[in-house]
Amino acid sequence: MARLVVLVLSGPEDRRKVITGLKFAKMAKESGELEDVRLVISAQAVGIFKDETFKDLIAEVNASVSVKACRMNAEGAGVVKEVEASGVPLSAVGKELIELIREGYEVISF
Repeated sequence: MARLVVLVLSGPEDRRKVITGLKFAKMAKESGELEDVRLVISAQAVGIFKDETFKDLIAEVNASVSVKACRMNAEGAGVVKEVEASGVPLSAVGKELIELIREGYEVISF
């Protein structure tokens, strides 16, 4: 079975793309068609943690998908407290992405 990493890079100003990425990760996981689905929120996307309109969707996705946010980008954007409050773990996602790719995960980005 295939394994997938959904990488959300677009900022909150590109609302439709971010929502599509988050919802796709949840749908892919719930489909049962994939062995594993991970969601990584990085680059400009960490800004969604400042935007209250994303709060419920982040919680909904985090309840079913393994979600991580980039610590370096969160620190740079000043959203570490918001990410921590959401329950999404902060991580050095670059290193983790390399490992996941090495393990055969496919990566798609939004």
